[in-house]
Amino acid sequence: MRNQSRLIFRSIFRVKVSNPKSGALIGYVGDVSEFGFKLLSDTAIEPGTHRDLRLRMRLAENELLQIDLQASCRWSGVNEKTGYFEAGFILEQPSAEFTALVEKLRIMRNAFDEE
Repeated sequence: MRNQSRLIFRSIFRVKVSNPKSGALIGYVGDVSEFGFKLLSDTAIEPGTHRDLRLRMRLAENELLQIDLQASCRWSGVNEKTGYFEAGFILEQPSAEFTALVEKLRIMRNAFDEE
């Protein structure tokens, strides 16, 4: 059972996930909480896999938020409706940057919902 609320993105292209060493795009964040996120990808990821990842999100015209983190894949599968592979990742170490990202997304979501 989840102990934290999740932010689900209306557009999956909001937060990109890439390999921090090569810059290669891995996929997109489907939802996020303070402790992890769901990755949507064209390729399967094996549960139990530990990955170095880079999350990138454009905040404004000239403002890019980028966070490097280490995460572990807890589960994976194929979403039959979308055809994307989905994988649940949990952060290996607490990250103040990641927590700040989630809080910023909550504020942005609330402001958007109020419009």
